[in-house]
Amino acid sequence: QKIERLKQNKIKYELLEEELKTSGEPQVSTTDTDARALLVQGQVVEISYNIQAAVDNKHNLVVATHTINRNDKNALSAIAIEAKENLALETFTVLVDKGYHNGRE
Repeated sequence: QKIERLKQNKIKYELLEEELKTSGEPQVSTTDTDARALLVQGQVVEISYNIQAAVDNKHNLVVATHTINRNDKNALSAIAIEAKENLALETFTVLVDKGYHNGRE
């Protein structure tokens, strides 16, 4: 029974490996297709995903969203640029929390 269970596990992992190869993704979650190993704080890793949202200050409407598989540290510019394009603005001010603490962003 144990050998049979191991054979079934091997087949399952081979299918996951094939899924990784065809998707081009570096990881796959067996519980949530959008989730990935995400560094949450320090060395703490959780299988999760991170959602970014940009809201306009006049109407409080969501103008851009991203679901990403990394922390906030390198996520600001992509969501800010998309919000700027969606609102067709030349210049604008972005307010964020301290999680976006990367000067390059």
